[in-house]
Amino acid sequence: MKFEKIKPNEYVDMGYKVEDGNATEELEMHFIEMPKFIKKNPEVEGKLEQWLWLISGKEEKIKMAEDKNEEVKKAGILVDEMSMDPKERELYEARLMAKYNYDSGMAGAREAGIEEGKKVGIAEGEKSKQIQIAKKLKEMGMTNKEIIIATGLSKEEIKKL
Repeated sequence: MKFEKIKPNEYVDMGYKVEDGNATEELEMHFIEMPKFIKKNPEVEGKLEQWLWLISGKEEKIKMAEDKNEEVKKAGILVDEMSMDPKERELYEARLMAKYNYDSGMAGAREAGIEEGKKVGIAEGEKSKQIQIAKKLKEMGMTNKEIIIATGLSKEEIKKL
């Protein structure tokens, strides 16, 4: 194994011969014996343990690791997808596509609803403003006919005031 050349003050003695080169701080290796790890049965507190439990395949520990680490959860989903047979994968992808289509349709409907709501709100605001103006004009002594011309309200709406 050859390592890149580094500055002398960054040298880490890994026990290699001089001709093998020096290890850098960027390289870190762990050798873990999975049977011993599983027998020791540690908790899933650290990130290393969370990933090792995913590799081990122990369902209850995988679930705990996925609850604590979002990246492990994503990796678990990918592992499940890759281990499906072709028929399962086809069904899974069809469900996933249906979900995407539903979500997309809902987002479009939501945007359309917001736009329609804005239009209704503007119309109601304009109507409210016309009624306020009509009330002021009525207080000023203007006739109903003049108020209808000024505000655009109907004769019935003016009489309700």
